[in-house]
Amino acid sequence: MKTIVIYRSKTGFTEKYAQLISKALSCQCLEYKASKNIDLTSYDYVIYGGSLYASGILGLKKMLSQMDFNLNKELLIFAVGTTPPSDGLIATLTEHNLSPELQKHAKLFYMRGGFNYNKLNFFDKFLMNIMKKTIQKKPESERTADERGMLAAFDRPLDVSNERFIEPLISYYKEVTHHDE
Repeated sequence: MKTIVIYRSKTGFTEKYAQLISKALSCQCLEYKASKNIDLTSYDYVIYGGSLYASGILGLKKMLSQMDFNLNKELLIFAVGTTPPSDGLIATLTEHNLSPELQKHAKLFYMRGGFNYNKLNFFDKFLMNIMKKTIQKKPESERTADERGMLAAFDRPLDVSNERFIEPLISYYKEVTHHDE
């Protein structure tokens, strides 16, 4: 099976996972911009990763439209976010990011990454500062654990990434491709 991993990463967490997946599957790994001229029809599996922004997976829609993704191919998607996974997260992300037709050909996975305010661009810092001020307006007793953690991460980067988070994707890939046979 010919496989490629394509990713978009702003602060490095998605890139880290893309490289780990590529290594585990012994396949090519490219950052999205470097992959624009790749003919995806020559691949059996495309694995795409992007960070989460308001339930959207960074660059996924653009990658699908610009690369003329062939629905006869299988697409594995991994979304990288800061918060712990919760019940229904995969279903929500799938519904928000994939058309009903694409859902027939794609499988979505979630991996925890981290937050590094210092690596954000100006616009993202602006948006994060709005969120920070919103959280800070809440009384401390009403802040969730995630909100308290996010506030702390503005001062010191948070990295909860772990190689074990790629295991469900790798296992699924090996199961559907009969990789170990």
